[in-house]
Amino acid sequence: MEFSHFGNKYEGGLEFGRYQNGNLAVQLNLDNGEPYATLSVNTELALADNEFVAKTYSENEGLVEQFIEKGHFVPVSISAPVGFAPSQPILRLSPPDEII
Repeated sequence: MEFSHFGNKYEGGLEFGRYQNGNLAVQLNLDNGEPYATLSVNTELALADNEFVAKTYSENEGLVEQFIEKGHFVPVSISAPVGFAPSQPILRLSPPDEII
């Protein structure tokens, strides 16, 4: 899938895993397998298996929104506090059968 970041276009894909506490981890990799960005951040919130806290700040600015627009993620109606960062959106994978 194509995505753009900082004015450049890339080809890549999403990879899913789990943090140690069981929360969903979302990684964006380039087509050559090289990690590009971690789109999730781990918190102590108990989330559904197909939900994650997105990281939309700092170097990830503008990334997650593209995947929402393309229908890969659906915003959930709440947000999560993350350290010193502003509250971050909680997203759900769409369709839910994409997760591991």
